[in-house]
Amino acid sequence: MSLDDPFEQVAWLRRPQLGGWEYLIAHRSRHLWTVYHETYDLCACLRWNHYWRYRGRTHARSGPGMMLLEPGELHRTLSVPQETAFKVAVIPVSAVEEAAAEFGTLGVVHLAHAQTDDPALTNAVLRLGEAVAQGDNTLLELQTMQAVVLRNLLAHAERPPRPAYGKDQPSTLTRARDYLRDHLYDPVSLDELTAVAGLGRFRLLRTFQRRFGLPPHAYQLQLKIERARTQLRRGVSAALVASELGFCDQSHFTRHFKRVTGVTPGQYARCYNSKAE
Repeated sequence: MSLDDPFEQVAWLRRPQLGGWEYLIAHRSRHLWTVYHETYDLCACLRWNHYWRYRGRTHARSGPGMMLLEPGELHRTLSVPQETAFKVAVIPVSAVEEAAAEFGTLGVVHLAHAQTDDPALTNAVLRLGEAVAQGDNTLLELQTMQAVVLRNLLAHAERPPRPAYGKDQPSTLTRARDYLRDHLYDPVSLDELTAVAGLGRFRLLRTFQRRFGLPPHAYQLQLKIERARTQLRRGVSAALVASELGFCDQSHFTRHFKRVTGVTPGQYARCYNSKAE
């Protein structure tokens, strides 16, 4: 069955913010794939029933799970009795090696097995895919999701890294928090935060959430919603608030505002104005 089969849906997603990462989404596929990998490809199987060849062995995959494919290897689908659905995070080699280096593991990262039922890794890949497809997430949120994928991927390396976190100075996390507050209108990146805090990505994300209760991107969203409430109480329009706070558009702002407060910006503004009358 060819890739242009009218019932098969295949899409490649690329975003400038992803730093070379790509995402493949396939639905209703019965294609017999033959792919040589130059990247780390994590294939989250949503609906799966097939046989495939990889590293000199034949593997069977049925039900949800994850295929782990590394650079320098070829995989070939042997048979697909039923239509399949899957999503693939395509990760540059440099991203995996840099992540491993943060834990003190240098050199090529080899994966210990070809497939896994690990729900943490599967969910991390799927969540990233949803964000990429949606297209309105902040740079900080996307980079945080990528870090979560990498952290869970490294757990499946032949030599999984062992974090050696020491005691953190409260001032390092305070600097990161204050940076988020001071740059509320700017597209803050995870690299900026790590430079401010003087911590690696994984250590920053772990300790920031432990200290403040939320990962940095979610903490910054709370700050933005609080500022939005202040602006709405002053009579500023929702459209202007959305633009000032860096949301993609008003619908993006409305979705996040309602998720945090339980009401839309318009409902919030009307409620406050009715109380003031």
